Amino acid sequence: MNDDMTRGPDAAPEPGEAQLRKALSAMNDLRPPRDDLFVERALMRGRARTSRRRSTLLGAAAAVVVVGVVGGSWVAADHGSPSSASSGAGARTAAGSSAEAPGSLRSASPGAPGSGGAAPSVPSARDATRWFDTLSTPQTNTFEAIEPTVVSRWPDVFSGAYAVTPAGDRVAVAVTRHDSGLETFVTQAMPSPSDVEFVVRAHTFAEKQRVEQEIADQRTAWSDKGIDILRITQDGRADRVAVVLAAGSSPTPLEQRYGDVVEVTVASPASGGKLPDGRTLPPLQR
Repeated sequence: MNDDMTRGPDAAPEPGEAQLRKALSAMNDLRPPRDDLFVERALMRGRARTSRRRSTLLGAAAAVVVVGVVGGSWVAADHGSPSSASSGAGARTAAGSSAEAPGSLRSASPGAPGSGGAAPSVPSARDATRWFDTLSTPQTNTFEAIEPTVVSRWPDVFSGAYAVTPAGDRVAVAVTRHDSGLETFVTQAMPSPSDVEFVVRAHTFAEKQRVEQEIADQRTAWSDKGIDILRITQDGRADRVAVVLAAGSSPTPLEQRYGDVVEVTVASPASGGKLPDGRTLPPLQR
């Protein structure tokens, strides 16, 4: 290239001048990197490597968790845990018992085929009307509430109960002997201490209950002997198990068997369904 400044702008370029200018222009673009750019690029490359490593580790951990969950679910579904198996067996046993219960009750219920026909009317062990019939007063209700405790705590003392007055505002508790613990317990439970009196009888409630249940259990055997039992109850006032027989039945065998612990009454066909004391005979169960 010629440095002659006297040449005009329209003068022809010297040979090789164009190539030289092009090379110089390329060299101007090759600027060395600054320190801040170098540091920034190094940080970015380091962060990229760290991110790739973290992603790899997280992916591996997630894969292990998925495999563990899937494997555990398969084991539980295929084999089942001991507790769940036991629970399932218990549920099946309970369901089986429930399914069999109605049949068992039907087979043992009065009036079922092979059971000997209709059963007598026998109050349950916890009959709220056993002592006071349909009376419902504060005094009778109080004794009915405490009766289970009296029966269980003083089985050799308690004999029965009954309403002293027709209105039921005073009750009598029968005992085989006076017991201060029983009498204090009943008196304190009553609305007023004067609402109850204690009378001595010969037979315990437990003894009469045993006779009552035995007669009911042997009803079929008595029926085979011509003695049809219609009703069995306890009479707390008379200290007896009251047994009502159908007309034509003889009370003698029962009286000979149980003695004075029973009071046997025969219903008369002409009585219009009433007992000798005027009470209405309950309908015969079928």
